[in-house]
Amino acid sequence: MGWRPSSMRLAPAALACASLASVAVNAQTPYLSEEVIRSAIVGQTLDGHYGNGVAWSEVYKPDGGLEYREAHRAAKGKWSFRPGNVFCTFYDPSPTGNLGGGCWLVVKSSANCFEFYVAGAGGSVDSEEGLPTPSGWNAQGWRRSEPSTCNEKPAV
Repeated sequence: MGWRPSSMRLAPAALACASLASVAVNAQTPYLSEEVIRSAIVGQTLDGHYGNGVAWSEVYKPDGGLEYREAHRAAKGKWSFRPGNVFCTFYDPSPTGNLGGGCWLVVKSSANCFEFYVAGAGGSVDSEEGLPTPSGWNAQGWRRSEPSTCNEKPAV
């Protein structure tokens, strides 16, 4: 879950829309706390996809390091937390330039499915994949060690 190695930037209006979508989701489903994110994601490899279908994987190392991969690009960087349970992933500069990153609010939508939402003004998204889906998330991911449950419908 982590992500966004690209040089394109979202317009402020797109970020504002993503933030509003995040607020709407929060009214129905609470964002995960730092403690829950640490226990569910840190030390794991997540596989996932963006709203446009581009597949990614990311390793969240216990020491704060991360490794990101897509079919045609890869990056290393660091993950961290900011106040308000905001999970951030930023990438080290490469020979072709800084790969960027962003900050996220995370929702666990099913047993092994995490949705990542742009975290308001404190986060930046440096990728065309950052455009939110109609449901508001920018990326979905699941722990590689378990079957994905991202296609399951929520039980009510």
